[in-house]
Amino acid sequence: MKKYLLAVLLAVVMVAPAFAIAELDLKVGYIVEPTVVQTGSNEYKCGYSQDPSYSVGADLYVYLIDSIGIGGGLSYVFDSKFDGHLGEDAKLGSGNAFVAIKPILAENGLVDKVYLLGQLGMGVTNYNDDKKNFSEAGLYWGAGVGIEKWSIIVEVLYSVNYWDHSGSEWESGWSFTNRRLAINAGLRFGL
Repeated sequence: MKKYLLAVLLAVVMVAPAFAIAELDLKVGYIVEPTVVQTGSNEYKCGYSQDPSYSVGADLYVYLIDSIGIGGGLSYVFDSKFDGHLGEDAKLGSGNAFVAIKPILAENGLVDKVYLLGQLGMGVTNYNDDKKNFSEAGLYWGAGVGIEKWSIIVEVLYSVNYWDHSGSEWESGWSFTNRRLAINAGLRFGL
């Protein structure tokens, strides 16, 4: 009996992608208000503002169910300078890899689609200034909403990168949180 159940499950897993609809979303973004919060011992916190920045990204979704896309993606946030508290040359950016979900809320109205976005994965944050240069990995998540009209997408995405610094060249043992609000625009390609 177990062999039959396994065979049926395997057949479903292998055949389901043939009936799935896939899409690729390519996008560029403008990061409106990036900030970094530094947390140390005794829950000491200090916040830093960054200059606006830009991002590029690609998401690949498969629709096994009509209104829920699941997949993954990559994004790169270009370095942006701090507002002066960490020195004139201090910059921070990140690269992120994530699994994603894209539930469709409405279709065929004023716009072709209205959807939510959920992302969870790993980010590598890059810091550099005139004396230090390092990268730290940590948790990444993002949540947002988007619209699509004629394969053109526009999204508002709030995302967060976390990391702990363990190197000797900058506050070892401190935790950091980088928050961003992005406005993304791009194209959707059906596959």
